Amino acid sequence: MPEKPKTLADFTKPHMVLNCMQCGRKGRYNVARLIERHGPDMPIRDFINLIGQSCCRWVNPTERQECGLGCSDLIYMFMPAPATDAFARKQDEEFQRRS
Repeated sequence: MPEKPKTLADFTKPHMVLNCMQCGRKGRYNVARLIERHGPDMPIRDFINLIGQSCCRWVNPTERQECGLGCSDLIYMFMPAPATDAFARKQDEEFQRRS
């Protein structure tokens, strides 16, 4: 049986940081506001797709210019612990320094 997609309500951090590995685009979204606006049952992948629609690389990807929009926290948030918590904290600290 396929696993249920992770929803906005499943996201455990207060902010979701989306970034594109190809063009450097990034944005920070308040998860509580996202839940108010889109509902707690909206799959995270659907939200990322919604944001990606404003990128020309997302809409019309070429062979060498695909959009790389994603959320790095998702990789570690839904992995089994123990090492993921320390890595997530390190990622948050790095983001705070860059902001």
